[in-house]
Amino acid sequence: MVKKTLALLICAQLTACASPFETMWQGLATCELDDIRLDSETGAPVYPLLKSFTPDKTTDGFAWYKTHQELHGLPITGFLIPTSTFEVHALFVDTPIANARRLTHNAYGSEFSDEEKHNRGEAPLLLRDPNNPKRSIIDCTKGESDEPLPEEPFPE
Repeated sequence: MVKKTLALLICAQLTACASPFETMWQGLATCELDDIRLDSETGAPVYPLLKSFTPDKTTDGFAWYKTHQELHGLPITGFLIPTSTFEVHALFVDTPIANARRLTHNAYGSEFSDEEKHNRGEAPLLLRDPNNPKRSIIDCTKGESDEPLPEEPFPE
């Protein structure tokens, strides 16, 4: 009992007790998300925590997931990951871009607006969702890829 209480106190003090979803996306600030993908041969999740999510659809090299999670204060309604060797990851944020900038700055110390770092695959880029101005998208595209984010809207 004492060990359990002590662990909870340490966890609360460090504020580093991340949810499984936050743990899965811990490399977001530097786009280090290599294992958050489906294996191109088997279709199985490579990252163990990804197994607790089921894709809403899989098409054109991407798996689309619907979810309602919080990522360091950001309300996430879904995410997109590669089903092949593409290094394209996206998080769909259920808040307008101005608020998303404030939330990413509070959580990561960055508004995810450095296009040069994004183009080098070193940082995400926060974008206005072209299909819904009340939402935003955090895009991590790593490496030389001719594969932009799919233009179809996120499935409702």
